[in-house]
Amino acid sequence: MPKARLKPKSIGKEFARYAIPSVVGMVVSSLYNIVDGIFVGRGVGEAGIGAINIVYPFIMFEIAITMLIAIGGANHFSSSKGRGDDKAANNIFLQCMYMMIGIGIVLNLLVLFFTPAVCRMLGADDVLLPYVQEYIWWIALFGIIYMPGLVLSIFVRNDNSPRRELVGTLTGTIVNIVLDYLFIMVFDMGMAGAAIATGIGQTVSVLIFMSHFLWKKRTLQLAKPKWNGADIKKILLSGTPTFLMEFSQSAVSYSFNLVLIARVGTIGISYYGIVMYICSMFNMVLIGLTQGAQPIMSFRYGSGDLKTVKAIRSLAIKTALICTTVIYATLFFFGGALASIFVSDSPELTGMAAEMMKYYFLAFFPIGITLMNILYFQVTEQGPQSIALSFLRCIGFIQLFLLVLPSAFGTIGIYLSFLCGELCHCLLSCYFYRKIHMREGMAITKD
Repeated sequence: MPKARLKPKSIGKEFARYAIPSVVGMVVSSLYNIVDGIFVGRGVGEAGIGAINIVYPFIMFEIAITMLIAIGGANHFSSSKGRGDDKAANNIFLQCMYMMIGIGIVLNLLVLFFTPAVCRMLGADDVLLPYVQEYIWWIALFGIIYMPGLVLSIFVRNDNSPRRELVGTLTGTIVNIVLDYLFIMVFDMGMAGAAIATGIGQTVSVLIFMSHFLWKKRTLQLAKPKWNGADIKKILLSGTPTFLMEFSQSAVSYSFNLVLIARVGTIGISYYGIVMYICSMFNMVLIGLTQGAQPIMSFRYGSGDLKTVKAIRSLAIKTALICTTVIYATLFFFGGALASIFVSDSPELTGMAAEMMKYYFLAFFPIGITLMNILYFQVTEQGPQSIALSFLRCIGFIQLFLLVLPSAFGTIGIYLSFLCGELCHCLLSCYFYRKIHMREGMAITKD
């Protein structure tokens, strides 16, 4: 990325160069769980899908820890590059990689050595336990490679190689899909086949990410890190909002499960599960836009170009709103068809899922604004604001509305609770941004 201030047309071009591969990569990466769910559902049965749902919180926990290190480090990596200090930038990368390798080994070895206990802790009963054990053991084994590999992918993107990250993610997903079919449908390997297919796909992605070190025009270099307590503190502080955001979907899902099973019954959990599968995929569009904007904003902030940082934020918000409009229109008219991919023989279930989507996905309009504001706070080192908003998205307004709206509006009130909660997050994030913007006004005028 050039250090000269970007013109409006250049801003759009630079944003597209990072955002498009990031969005495609994030959407494709979400197919790992969705494809596993489809093949396991058809090849193993309901117990297999239940086992994946039991293991899902563990997978999200690993991803959350990984993104804590990866995004926290990537913000300061790009900021250091923006200041022209490539040596400091590379040392941040090395500290992140070594931390993630250590954490990945310890965490996954614990699961490998104490598999039954971990499965019970996650909620597996006697029926699901064999399926869960078979699946999580292989997930943990490959997790030793996957966790540092995911960190590497984020840094590769921040080191001016968004296409390499996209190619690695796409290739790994294609390998996963092919192997899922072979291992589950052809060789009848069951849950182990699904997990091994995912692990091999992830490993292929990591190997492609590593080819970045063959590129001459790179900042990343392999060496021993020089440990710096100040760097680690900055990494963890900057990455905490992302860590919390990774947990937000699980926290919201858990809250909705409690209310739906109490007011609607078991069928409510079933159709909400379909909604969440679709939600996770389309949510990746907004996350991809956020991660696509992050390298440019961090770099420009490091070089002192706050005006371009704000311009990228505004462009990202407009893009998010356009994408959300297209996504919502698709779900409004074709929600039933999308739901039938998971359950083809239950019109009642798919109809209820389609009805919920019409209300639930309205929340994506304020979510796009909130995520971009949180990113701005992270990039500009406004830690308290980004952490507060991320925490509230886990536990806060949504749960409050779930306590109030269902009593007033019934089932529709349950669906609208997500929208009302996210509107509150959006308004609060805009209030924080306005206050910061007013403080920075003098500096922008001088600039």
